[in-house]
Amino acid sequence: MQFSKAVKKQTLAEQVADTVREVIVSGELAAGATMPTEPELCAQFGVSRAVIRDATRILMAQGLVDVRQGAGAFVTSPNNPAFADALLLALRRMEATAWDAEQFEQLLFPAAVELAANAATDADVAAVRQALDAYLAILADVARVEDGSAIGGAADDAQGLVALHEGYSRFLESVLGATHNRVLLLLARPLAQLHGLRQWEGKAMPQDEMVATERALLEPLVAAIAAHDPAAARAAIHAVQNLPAAAVAAMQTTPIGETTVIP
Repeated sequence: MQFSKAVKKQTLAEQVADTVREVIVSGELAAGATMPTEPELCAQFGVSRAVIRDATRILMAQGLVDVRQGAGAFVTSPNNPAFADALLLALRRMEATAWDAEQFEQLLFPAAVELAANAATDADVAAVRQALDAYLAILADVARVEDGSAIGGAADDAQGLVALHEGYSRFLESVLGATHNRVLLLLARPLAQLHGLRQWEGKAMPQDEMVATERALLEPLVAAIAAHDPAAARAAIHAVQNLPAAAVAAMQTTPIGETTVIP
């Protein structure tokens, strides 16, 4: 049997990037660490500055290094925006919708919350409760109107909608954090980005009623995790994920990562 001799040859920049990548992945250079300067890297590898710059670009594209103007290059956190951005762009190219993301969550979260209920420590439970309270505080703040009249919802305020999404995302991240599963921890932030914003239109609801309704929906999940009751946790997340037909229809026509407007 004969094999093709077409073996890809690496450039000097690729060789340097591979070496540095292994150092980062091994943990020798931790997240937040300052990378050696260009002259230092040139001396260590015996290459030109142009090669080091090309290698740095490769590492940046891989989400391993971040260059800050005037400050130098730094090792990124494993959970950095580059990963989420790359995933979102790939799914947008595939013409994925908000419903694709929702379906994935409906498959993933029931098992994830069961794991959280089994694995959560007291500190995890406290973090989940704190995240829920923070989210509800944002909801109350966004929903508040000076005259106390009924409101059309947080979706009327673009900034408020973003704040609500961030608060809810941090709540879900705290739940996934309670699983102590590293893959879920890494997926938490990208999932929040894929989830996208949701703008609920329709009948107005008083502020107190809105917050009470949301608490009644999410508190059973927190209670189940605190009680280490996997079955109750699964039932609670199913209630959260039970969406009206109008929401499903809107998600099916909304590009993934964009705001879903639900009538």
